[in-house]
Amino acid sequence: MDSGEALHVLFFPFLTRSHMIPMLETARLFSENGIKTSIVTTPANADLIKPLLHHHPSISLHLIPFPSTTFNLPSGCENLTAVPVHLTTDFFSAAFNLRDPFSHLLSSLRPDAIISDAIYTWTTELAGEFHIPRVIFQVTGLFPLSATNDLDLHLHHPSYKSISDDSELFSIPGFPHTVHLTRSQLPEVFAFPPMLGWQREAELSSHAVIVNSFSALEPDYAVHYSNVAPREVFLLGPVAIAGQPEKKEKKAEPCLEWLDEKDDGSVVYVGFGTLSRFTAEQIKELAFGLENSGEGFVWAVGSGEAVEWIPDGFEKRVQGRGLVVKGWAPQTEILNHRAVGGSVCHCGWNSVMEAVVAGLPVITWPLYYEQFLVEKWICEGGEDGDSGVGKGLRV
Repeated sequence: MDSGEALHVLFFPFLTRSHMIPMLETARLFSENGIKTSIVTTPANADLIKPLLHHHPSISLHLIPFPSTTFNLPSGCENLTAVPVHLTTDFFSAAFNLRDPFSHLLSSLRPDAIISDAIYTWTTELAGEFHIPRVIFQVTGLFPLSATNDLDLHLHHPSYKSISDDSELFSIPGFPHTVHLTRSQLPEVFAFPPMLGWQREAELSSHAVIVNSFSALEPDYAVHYSNVAPREVFLLGPVAIAGQPEKKEKKAEPCLEWLDEKDDGSVVYVGFGTLSRFTAEQIKELAFGLENSGEGFVWAVGSGEAVEWIPDGFEKRVQGRGLVVKGWAPQTEILNHRAVGGSVCHCGWNSVMEAVVAGLPVITWPLYYEQFLVEKWICEGGEDGDSGVGKGLRV
C-alpha cells in the first residue's frame, strides 16, 4: 500500500445468508471508518448485497463465476439456502472450487488484506502466495469455537477414545467450566477429521481471527479462546442484527402491524433460520403445539414444503392469536417489538445474538452444525459457571 492511499480490505463471505449477513455488516463498519472495502460473491448472490451498496456506494462488488453445472447443481443454485438436501455435498465441492476465479481476482485487485469466511480454508494458502494477510471471519461464538478447538486437540485423548457410543457423556479436558457432551451433539465436521485439520492449519497460518461476539457476553471463553488461539482475536459483535434497510425507507410489514395490536410481552416468536429442514410430521406437531398452547405467537415457517405441510384450517383456527409468516420474515424487528416476550429458535448464532440484543429468553431446539454447542452455552454454560444468556429452556 502506498502512503496516502486508503487501506483496501477484501471481504469473501460464504454463500448462505447466515454467513453473509454478519460479514456484510462488518464490511459496512470498515467502510464507514474510511477503509476501502470490496466484497466478493457470485452472480446469483449479488441481489443480497445490493441493499448494502445502495446505502454505501463506496463499497465495491466483485463477482466470480460459480461452477454449478460442473458439480451437477441447477443453474443459478449458488446459495446454500436454495440447495436441496441431497445436493449439499455437491454445493460445498463447488464452493471449494472457487479458488481459481478468486485467484484471478486477487491478481488484479491486490488488496491489502483478505477477510474470508472460516469455511474457505484454502484462502489462507492462496493469500500467502500473493503475500496478502488473511483474516478468518468466524460467524459463531466463543463457546462453540472453544469447544471445537479443544476437542480437536483432544481427539486422541484416552477419555475421548474410550467413548463407547454416540450417547455417552464426556467432558472437555481443560475447559473453563465442566460441560458434558455426547458425540451426537458435536458439529458434523467431527465425522470428517481431515477437515478439522485443514481448519486448524488455516487458522495457524492466518494473520488474525474476527469473532462475532463480545467479552461481556462470554467472558470466560473470551479469555480461553484467546489463550488457545494461535493468532490475535478481534471481538466485533454483535453484528448479526444488520442487513436492515434504513428506517426511513422501511415499508410497513403486515406481521409488525399485527404485533402492534398485541399486549407487551404477550407473543412468542418461533423461527428456525433459513437452512433448517423439518419433516411433515414435525411441522404438523409444531402447529398442533402452537394451536393448543393458548399463547400468542408469530411463526416464521419459511417457504417450500414446510408451507404445504401446515395442517388444513390451522391459520383460520388461530386467527387473531397466532400469525404464520411464509417466506422471509423481518426477524430483527419482530424480536425487538414490544409485544414479543420470548423466542423459540434453532440456536443459530445470529438468531441467538438477536435475542440477546432484544433481551429475550430463548427456548432451544438445535438441529445441526454447532447449534447443540450453542444450546449448551445458553442453557448450562457449564455446571460450575453461569451462561452468557442465563435465560434458556431446552425442549
